[in-house]
Amino acid sequence: MSPSAAPAASSPSASTSAHVVEGDPSSWKTSYVESASSLFHKLVPVCVKRDAVEKIEDLTVRILMGLNKQKQSKVLRIQVTSESDPFFFHHMEVSEEEFQGLKVEQSILVDFGQFPDKFIELLEACIGSRGEEQPRYLAVLRVGATDVMDSNLGVVETNEFKHLSHISLRFALGNDAAIKQYLAARLMDVREERDKWHGAHNNSSSELRSAKSELHSAIADLTTQQDLSGRAEKATHARLDELTAQLKKIAMDELENTKTRMEGERGAAESGFRSTINSLTSRNDELDTRARELMDAKYKMDSKISDVSLRLNVAESELKTTKEELKGLRKTNKDLDQGWHEREKSTAQNSLRVEWLEQQLKDKDEMMKVIKGRLESAESHKLSMVSALEDARATAARAEDRVSASAGEIRKGNQIIERLQAELRSAKAKAKLKTAVITQQETILNERSSALERSSREHAELAREADAARSEVRALTSRVDDQRRKLEESQALLVSNQQIIQWLNSQVNEAQLGRLGASSRYSFRPSVPLPTSSGGGGISASGGEGVAVGPAASGAAGGGVSE
Repeated sequence: MSPSAAPAASSPSASTSAHVVEGDPSSWKTSYVESASSLFHKLVPVCVKRDAVEKIEDLTVRILMGLNKQKQSKVLRIQVTSESDPFFFHHMEVSEEEFQGLKVEQSILVDFGQFPDKFIELLEACIGSRGEEQPRYLAVLRVGATDVMDSNLGVVETNEFKHLSHISLRFALGNDAAIKQYLAARLMDVREERDKWHGAHNNSSSELRSAKSELHSAIADLTTQQDLSGRAEKATHARLDELTAQLKKIAMDELENTKTRMEGERGAAESGFRSTINSLTSRNDELDTRARELMDAKYKMDSKISDVSLRLNVAESELKTTKEELKGLRKTNKDLDQGWHEREKSTAQNSLRVEWLEQQLKDKDEMMKVIKGRLESAESHKLSMVSALEDARATAARAEDRVSASAGEIRKGNQIIERLQAELRSAKAKAKLKTAVITQQETILNERSSALERSSREHAELAREADAARSEVRALTSRVDDQRRKLEESQALLVSNQQIIQWLNSQVNEAQLGRLGASSRYSFRPSVPLPTSSGGGGISASGGEGVAVGPAASGAAGGGVSE
């Protein structure tokens, strides 16, 4: 007679609308429908006493508050039905006028407006005592206590002293007309509830379609952003490859040019010194001619020093050009970093939009779960109805299928979102790799800049050595008028000067090619020992560092040059 799962509403503040059918149930035209508020609708454990037989059953108690036929006073209706017996129906109606007699009869202290709340509190206490071996509160229904067609419903409290009856209400046993009226009213309630769920389902379906359209739009936007990011990444890789190739080509060209130029200069210097040695050897018997030849050699050394200075200037200009190219590369790298930051910002915005869409999908999923729960509740109501409610159950089942299909679509949308998140994480990893490559290129540029600075310092040291060589030439010139030198000493001096010049050339070559190792630039050792003279001026070679010009170590009267 009643639905299989009663609603949870139990207080007047949570009352819902219900229908009450009055009049002659033989025809719908002779009946009329009243609206009432459902104050309580729950399963209550009731001790049913019939013919000296007691049995505790869960009966559905329904309390309604409405108006009488004349719309003049309120009427309280209490209905008791059983899940296991479709013909079990007991009911009572009491108006405001009739309640005064009931109030006196039962010694009730509250008025008509507060009576439903107090009676519901007693029923809730009975529900709370369910499952106890000796329940403190128990509802008792005595069937046929005074008359075959009557019954009494009371609430009994059991304490340590006695069984205390709080209230005892007289109910009427439902006849055919009462049962028809009750079923008609319940059918109208179910239909109204079905219409409400149907409208809610339609609203949810429209919201789901809107969410799907937003999801497709978001997927299209994300695809566009991924295409833009891919094109930007390809352009960056192409630019980096081009810059690397240019740097390699410039370095190789500079190395080849420097090597060719140094080899030519060394060959020219060697051929010049060989001709000088041959000329001095042919004129060894003429002391005056020898002095002039020494002067010529001095002039040639000045010319060589000028050449070295010229090469130093050329190297400095190349260093300046290289620094300018390095500055341009750094500027290009800075532009690339700025573009990278812009792409990072765009990626962050896309991540925020994806998170917002995920939250929207979660909210829709929760709403669908609530709707699904409500539809399942409505389906459980319809399952307990008689065959007249089969159409309503079929409609609810179809609605459940549509909701399940909608839930499947939402799960597919969640899978798409997860795949997009994975692609986004992959794009971030590629961006980190790109940053590492750019940092490595910056490190290489810094190393090349350091190498250029070291080359500049080595050029400055070569300039200082050239000044020292000029000082040595001036010291030799001041002693050229010494005609007491022997031919052997002159030849030894020429050989020593040739070794000095070759050593200087090797040092210049190593500085230009960047291959200067741990060996000292001052460790000059002539391959032929020079003779020393104790009586007059001469040239002596020692194992000390550097080139020193001054009087002979022997302290003789004549001036000399020691190396």
